[in-house]
Amino acid sequence: MDAFRLTGISDAFAEAIETYRAEFHTGGMRVTHTPDRIPGLDGLEDFESASDWIEYTRSMAGKIGWYLSVREGDNRIIGAIVLRHRLEYDDDDIDFASHIGYSIHPAERNKGYAKAQLGLALLEAKKLGLDSVRIVCRDTNTASRRTILANGGEYVDSIYGEESCMTIERYDIRLS
Repeated sequence: MDAFRLTGISDAFAEAIETYRAEFHTGGMRVTHTPDRIPGLDGLEDFESASDWIEYTRSMAGKIGWYLSVREGDNRIIGAIVLRHRLEYDDDDIDFASHIGYSIHPAERNKGYAKAQLGLALLEAKKLGLDSVRIVCRDTNTASRRTILANGGEYVDSIYGEESCMTIERYDIRLS
């Protein structure tokens, strides 16, 4: 695993985000019930351009933070994180809500980035004053399960979504 840093979303990354989006979908992994959704870049699927989405992320400052994991050597985006400051969802969605969503570029998986990236996201959550975070993953996503457990995740339960036809595992991670 090469060194990387977490950085906030900015216009300087618009083209790289578009590339990440295209390459993520070429990787063929459906991780959510919304086919175009990329964990960690929540909402991007609703915008034609990354530039428009970046503007949207600015409007959500103070509620949601987005971060890119950028490799030091080549400035390539290797992953993305969304950090929700509070769980505010419709009653129908609250069971599936999580503070942190993340993804790793398909070509960068199985290199240790996910564990390190989630660890950095947990530090950001602690800076916000959160005592614990809720993280969810599909029951078939063994890589995410391992990543969550490696960062101190405690299994809460599994729930089945009628609309998504997916079983989601819920984990809590204590930050204090």
